[in-house]
Amino acid sequence: MALRAATILSFARIVSSVVIAEELPPLPATTYEVVDDLSYSQRTAQTLWAPMAGTKPVSIVDVQGRHALRMPCQFRDNPVERASWDRRLKLDLAWRTGVQFLFYCREAAPVSSFTLYLRSGDGWYRGNFPVSSTTGWTPVQIHKKDMGVEGRPAGWSQVDTVRISAWRGQDADTEFYIAALGLFGGGGKIVLIRNDSVAAGAPGELEAVKRYTDALAQFLDRVGLAYVVASDLDVTAERLKGTRLVVLPYNPGMPDAAVTAIARFLREGGKLLAGYRLPRDLEQAAGIRNGAHVSQKYAGYFSSIRPAEKSLVGMPAVTQQSSWNINEMSPLEGRSYVAAWWHTAEGQSTGKPAVLVSDNAICLTHVLLPDDRVNKLHLLLALVGHLVPELWRDAAGGAIERMGRLGPYEDYDTAYRGIEALVSAPSDALSALQGADQWRQEGLTRLSQGEFPQALAAAEQAQQFLIHAYCLAQTPVAGEHRAFWCHSAFGVAGLSWDGAIKLLADNGFTAILPNMLWGGVAYYPSDVLPVSATVSERGDQIELCLAACKKYGVQCHVWKVNYNMGSAADKAFVAQMKAQGRTQVAYDGTSNDRWLCPSHPENQKLEIESLLEVARKYAVDGLHFDYIRYPDRQGCFCPGCRARFEASVRRKVNAWPADTRNNAELAAKWLDFRRRQITTVVAAVAGQARQVRPGIKISAAVFRNWLADRDAVGQDWKLWCEQGYLDFVCPMDYTESAGQFRHMIEPQLAWAGKVPCYPGIGLSTWSDPTDICRLIEQIDITRQLKTGGFTIFNYGPAEATQVLPLLGEGMTRKQ
Repeated sequence: MALRAATILSFARIVSSVVIAEELPPLPATTYEVVDDLSYSQRTAQTLWAPMAGTKPVSIVDVQGRHALRMPCQFRDNPVERASWDRRLKLDLAWRTGVQFLFYCREAAPVSSFTLYLRSGDGWYRGNFPVSSTTGWTPVQIHKKDMGVEGRPAGWSQVDTVRISAWRGQDADTEFYIAALGLFGGGGKIVLIRNDSVAAGAPGELEAVKRYTDALAQFLDRVGLAYVVASDLDVTAERLKGTRLVVLPYNPGMPDAAVTAIARFLREGGKLLAGYRLPRDLEQAAGIRNGAHVSQKYAGYFSSIRPAEKSLVGMPAVTQQSSWNINEMSPLEGRSYVAAWWHTAEGQSTGKPAVLVSDNAICLTHVLLPDDRVNKLHLLLALVGHLVPELWRDAAGGAIERMGRLGPYEDYDTAYRGIEALVSAPSDALSALQGADQWRQEGLTRLSQGEFPQALAAAEQAQQFLIHAYCLAQTPVAGEHRAFWCHSAFGVAGLSWDGAIKLLADNGFTAILPNMLWGGVAYYPSDVLPVSATVSERGDQIELCLAACKKYGVQCHVWKVNYNMGSAADKAFVAQMKAQGRTQVAYDGTSNDRWLCPSHPENQKLEIESLLEVARKYAVDGLHFDYIRYPDRQGCFCPGCRARFEASVRRKVNAWPADTRNNAELAAKWLDFRRRQITTVVAAVAGQARQVRPGIKISAAVFRNWLADRDAVGQDWKLWCEQGYLDFVCPMDYTESAGQFRHMIEPQLAWAGKVPCYPGIGLSTWSDPTDICRLIEQIDITRQLKTGGFTIFNYGPAEATQVLPLLGEGMTRKQ
């Protein structure tokens, strides 16, 4: 019987494997370089792909003669944060664009996010990819430019391990499959060198390095100019062969070897574009001298870049850029000249150089910022086109080829027909389509005549007309909650509160959530919190905002950043809080001086009273929690937390804080303790504010994955909805992926229950914060899922001038 049972079990396993394989859709053909086709046995696969603790092993499945890797995610009754596997694999991505593979997942709901890690030296490169259920194999591309840095990686050429992680989203099991793991892209005329080496000496610079590299990459993407993002740790003279242009977006400290290689590249005929800092050993090779750091004399001092008498072909007459300081570079006599100067907001020249040009290099005296995107693109093309003239041709051709790539459309013809189908009668949308067609023809004509700057400008105009037509073709939905978060207590820069609120009302928005107070500072006359000195100069910001809201019929839900005292908090107040033992201490014993401890009774009182004060003093429509959580799992482990936790469990914790993680019983109680501290404040504010001001609405900006975040940051917002503490909830669903946005919202609606859930759209966090077509797509998803509304982050100058009016022409049009 034992032998028979074993035989049946073995047969069942084989049948199960075959069934899985037969249910998988056929694998599509691949054209990229595959570095792991998974053509090995089951035993080898389970050896090569090592699972983390709590993760099940992989298995190989046969899909019509090709192999795929099954990666099971056991989240039900398994207290792991993620399912994760490591594959030892040496890869050289130094001059490649990124990693690519095929992906399939029938049911992605149990996963909150996927991450690909690449280990290099003493660190990792990290990139997320979208989560969504699929009906077929989906190609996944993870670009190096989008990957962050952890630790101290040794460069893209030194990758030795691939890790794939599926992060827990729900208490349910699922599985996903990958196939044809490979690399894509490479070569090209342009190399953007990212200053990854600062991770070793100045890790605080990493975020800025990535941000300014991304900004340049996005401009090149917009016109289809091919490039590679390379680490400064991988730069050699040999690798630079075949490159026409090296770009240093922001490189505060480069390895000597990389600088030496670039100097040789310049001597051998290569060209260089550098922003803000030029390595000193490149001054002679580039013909441009570094200068002193110069801060702005006042806000708006470095406000625009305007051509000098001797300028460059295609350089805009005015390019807006709100810079705060520059590196006052200067020409080397006989080698270079100033091609553009900085001007103030009033249009006066500062006499400070903005762009310097030599025979083989161009330097900007500050980094290239992603504001004034149309003129900034043309400025960048004038720079690269001067250094490498054929790039004008490539950019013009790329811009014309990319016309029509907007919203759900992939090319010009499908965009034209699709927008035309949305319009049933002669309208402004059809007129805009006709304008697009005229500009497209102009662009094609100019391209054929070799007039590349003019062809590119025409292509840009055609695209703008298409986008305008797409916006005009949208229709509004009545009764919708439409809100903007506004992170500045002073509203939109360049507008008064009256002007900013009128603009919202005119374009169909119903609410604003202005950030008027933090854990340590208020922007109104407060008797509870320290008052910002700016209030004496600029007035009571709640009063100003609320007056405009009442005037134009827009709801005002005052937003507080809880616990986080903020960078504007008075230093004396921060020091006082620390001296009183009211600030957080991390698990490793380090201080987190800007965050108040959520379990301290006086801090809870401060949070509650500061919000109740707003409800008492002002006729606001609502109070809005933000940062109503711990920063992460690392806090808070201060002596007060220990004493209060021990009192709550009625026992001593001998190994503090280790037992809160290593002792299963205490770990569960610790997580519950953290949740109670946060919930106490939410419940108190909700109950008392409604007594102070009947009809007031209580809401919260929350992390998107309640199931994981209730433990990770103590934010039990499903409970808050169930108990009626919240009148609406705004999960911060900040993603550029439409599929992942939908994937985030679906479980949130169930967690919110009867409480309205107005998903947060992260417009200002996107690579292009003016991408109106992507915004329309995400708003449309909220409508398909019947959320009843949405909340957009953040209401700033670009959103007010470039996005809001286009929404108001269709999607949120007043009826």
